[in-house]
Amino acid sequence: MSITPQTSSRVPVAAVLVAGLGSQVVDDALTTVLPPAVVLSGLIAILLTAGAARVVTRSRTGADVARTGVGVGIASAVIGLLFGGLGLIAILLAGVTVVAGVAGAAVGRRP
Repeated sequence: MSITPQTSSRVPVAAVLVAGLGSQVVDDALTTVLPPAVVLSGLIAILLTAGAARVVTRSRTGADVARTGVGVGIASAVIGLLFGGLGLIAILLAGVTVVAGVAGAAVGRRP
């Protein structure tokens, strides 16, 4: 006997990649234009990722919301690590960025 899923979920890959890349590019552009923003760069990237996940998942329901949020968080984290390097703080921020992607997608939604 096997378990077959009753619903399928599809994650919009292009939208996820654009959201992840966009949040990191906007963060880097902001720190270039406003050098004092470097101090808050990690927090800015996390907030931008959460906002991007919210925008990408606005028409999604159910498990698609969480899966798309994870996708945005992972895309943003990987791109952030590629841009910023593989230091300890960068890796810790990448983990928080993945969680922020899911939180941004799921917060405020009805079950």
